[in-house]
Amino acid sequence: MGHSYYSYRKLSTILLLQYQLIMKKIKILLVDPRHDTVGTHSNYAPINIGYIASYIKDRLKGLVELDLVLCTKPDETFECIDNFKPEIVATSNYIWNAGLSNNICEYAKQVNSKILTVLGGPEFPAGTGARQIKDNIEDQTYTKCLDYLIERPSVDYFAYSDGEVAFLELVKIFIDNNFSVESMKSTDKPIKGCASLTKCKSKLLVGAYIPRIGMDGSVKAYGRDIIPSPYLNGMLDKFLDGTMVPAFETARGCPFQCTFCDQGLDQSKIASFSTQRLTEEMYYVGEKLSKIPNGTKTVTITDSNFGLFEKDVDFAHKIKGVMDKYDWPKHVEAITPKSNRENMLKINDILDNTVNFGLSMQSINTETLTDIKRKNWTLDQYVDFIEELKKRGKSPSSEIIIPLPNETEESYYEGIKFLMDHNVQAGTYTLMMLCGAELGRDRAINRFQMKEKYRILPKQFGEYRGRKCFEIERVCVETNTMSFQSYLNCRNYSIIVKLLANTVFSPINKLTEKLGINWFEFSRKLTDVIEDPDFTGEFKNLYSDFCKESLNELFDSREEATNFYLKDSNFDLLIKGEIGENLASKYNAKSLLILEDIISTIFYVIKTKFKNNYDKKFNGVIESSEVWLKNLYMIKEIFGKNKKPENISKYNLKMNFDFPEWLLSSELPFEKFSKDTVYEINYDIEKINAMKTELSAVYGNYDGDQVRVLGRFLMERINIDVDVFKKDFQKVS
Repeated sequence: MGHSYYSYRKLSTILLLQYQLIMKKIKILLVDPRHDTVGTHSNYAPINIGYIASYIKDRLKGLVELDLVLCTKPDETFECIDNFKPEIVATSNYIWNAGLSNNICEYAKQVNSKILTVLGGPEFPAGTGARQIKDNIEDQTYTKCLDYLIERPSVDYFAYSDGEVAFLELVKIFIDNNFSVESMKSTDKPIKGCASLTKCKSKLLVGAYIPRIGMDGSVKAYGRDIIPSPYLNGMLDKFLDGTMVPAFETARGCPFQCTFCDQGLDQSKIASFSTQRLTEEMYYVGEKLSKIPNGTKTVTITDSNFGLFEKDVDFAHKIKGVMDKYDWPKHVEAITPKSNRENMLKINDILDNTVNFGLSMQSINTETLTDIKRKNWTLDQYVDFIEELKKRGKSPSSEIIIPLPNETEESYYEGIKFLMDHNVQAGTYTLMMLCGAELGRDRAINRFQMKEKYRILPKQFGEYRGRKCFEIERVCVETNTMSFQSYLNCRNYSIIVKLLANTVFSPINKLTEKLGINWFEFSRKLTDVIEDPDFTGEFKNLYSDFCKESLNELFDSREEATNFYLKDSNFDLLIKGEIGENLASKYNAKSLLILEDIISTIFYVIKTKFKNNYDKKFNGVIESSEVWLKNLYMIKEIFGKNKKPENISKYNLKMNFDFPEWLLSSELPFEKFSKDTVYEINYDIEKINAMKTELSAVYGNYDGDQVRVLGRFLMERINIDVDVFKKDFQKVS
């Protein structure tokens, strides 16, 4: 009897302890950190950590009580570590936040060494979707992953498989080990989907690869629906305040293997959510954001190839239902697919022409496309697609990456010419040598004799808890087909192309086309004039400054770059925006503040370098056009320190050619508009004051920071029309 009693008590005690253990509350901090010292590079809702939070909460139901906090802001993250006191801190790890993520782990360990710290994301030498991590003759992937974690001693585990499945595995083992990191790591046993160091810190433990959720069956299987919606369960409500753009991932994965992309090594099939699930999410978000007066009107689709499948067209019909019911969203952002782009035309038409298009070309050089495993459309197919966009009033943009393998300075110019000849805004980007991409690995580096430099990512820095942090990227500046000087030539010329793509200059584009001047050839002559040592002016100074910054932003090593910015004087320059900015954005903004001098230079080139292209009788047309454009905008009055002339609100402008009238019917000959004309120009004080009020509300007192504010305004208001900068005018006679 006594024996049974004590056995019963012992059993009851064990069961009670197990119950208490099982139902213990675990505090988890999930972070998708974004530097916000001088504005954030990303204002998208963190759908990535939302999926992880939803999935683990569902899968651990009844096993443990989870207390989850999701953060994106650095200061909020550090405060959560102090006050929320999490037992697990897990952060995303991308090229733009890897340094900050490591700092978060270091601070967490400093506060409490028993906190489990986890990183996950593509910024890891194994890349995305790796099946195994090992060294071979061409690439020392295992060794690089080992070194990566040795350099980050505060990181316990790196989830190299998809975040949802790998993090769940980690949390389960954390529970099994009585919530002890020390116990988890004591046996040197690898954890599935994760990489970590052995206790002696000399070897890498690699857990078995875990397949992505939804990999069973085809893309139509909608297997990812087993992840509960972080929108519908309210986990992302704090980010639906109108300041962040809601993000939707309809499918994960990419069928293409582009060597410059960190998804290029991922050979997994695409896994998808169901249209029904996505529709419910979109209605939920639409209802919330439509009630916020000044909230965002944009939604972004984060898929690598939205529009690739018919399911995407079906989803577009559902989005249209949301638009009809809530008058939201007004704009849809999506990365266009590498094939089936006709689907994007269907989607755009369904969504009332609200989709922002980008034509991803990277290069038109056949050898380059072969080497980067990219199969583009034929040039004729591009032209047909561009014409379809023009019918819809779209101004497409595209990017060229330099220096890709087998790209030369000449082939780069050929690519720019193709884009400019078809009125596509051409952007030039320096090749990022991502550690998880094929072009960031030894085999490609040796094969193409790639030379690297290092530079800070624009705006990606800050000082947190007394420590400065910088995101430094590795970029390619030379190959066996493009010298460093050729790279600089292309990079410097790209700012001229960028400036001319501004819609402020579209009237001049129309004018040159009518005069028989090729826009690309004009850009080359303009560059020659600007680079002439004897040429002077504000535009010349602007271009020279860009060239200097393009060179001076490059460092020979990550350490050299970091040490440079660690100096207080240089850190202050970063904060002021004098260095470390996105140069294309910075100088595009600067150009508008010296618009009159740029217009003078442009017309100087037309009149002196292309005078044989048109009849002298059109000199009056050119003169009137220049006068009109110099009097049309009030950008300095809005963004600059210059005020309107004292006691002048209206004035008359006389011309002998009606340029504004011709712009409305530019297909007609000049002669029909060659007549004395007078326009009344109004500074439109109400518009100036309204713009200044809006800018002050968004950016604070921006006096002395006009360039940065204008740059941000142009980037964030990508859909704006230049009419917002125009003076009011009306024809008098």
